Amino acid sequence: MHETDLILGVAGLPPQSARNCRQELSPIPNGEFKKSLNGDLLFLASNERRRYRSVISCSDTNVPTIEGIWIGSQINVGCIQYLWQTVNAGERRVRLIRPAVDGSVCPINEVGDTVRFTMVDDGVVALSFPHEERVFVGFRPWLTMLVTNFIFETNEWGLSGSWKLFLEEI
Repeated sequence: MHETDLILGVAGLPPQSARNCRQELSPIPNGEFKKSLNGDLLFLASNERRRYRSVISCSDTNVPTIEGIWIGSQINVGCIQYLWQTVNAGERRVRLIRPAVDGSVCPINEVGDTVRFTMVDDGVVALSFPHEERVFVGFRPWLTMLVTNFIFETNEWGLSGSWKLFLEEI
């Protein structure tokens, strides 16, 4: 058994450095809001450049190793945060918006029952048969990110440590 499902592609997570991890994913703004002449609010952006910002934080006894983690370093992150996509009723396939961490794909129906599936091609989830209702496909994404900042903290007398890693998808 391991302490976390989080994967940091270039760094190590020593024992007791990554229990109780938390991850926030938020969109990086790639457009701007404008008012039309009629006063309607519009968002002007490109759909092709949708990227995430992430903050990973953990309180434990140790902090992660620092090899490969510095401001500007590129790392591959196997997220602990799930993303969800929909397969509409009657359809069988969906192409995931990001590569999935092995073993993390979990399609469920509208009542939460697991749906049988196979992975085909590059990032395509194929349901075993078409369903009469929507199916939701959850997965932990692999994101290629740059380190924008990090913080390590130690409580000497409390024998504990904590850390935060700030990242942006490239």
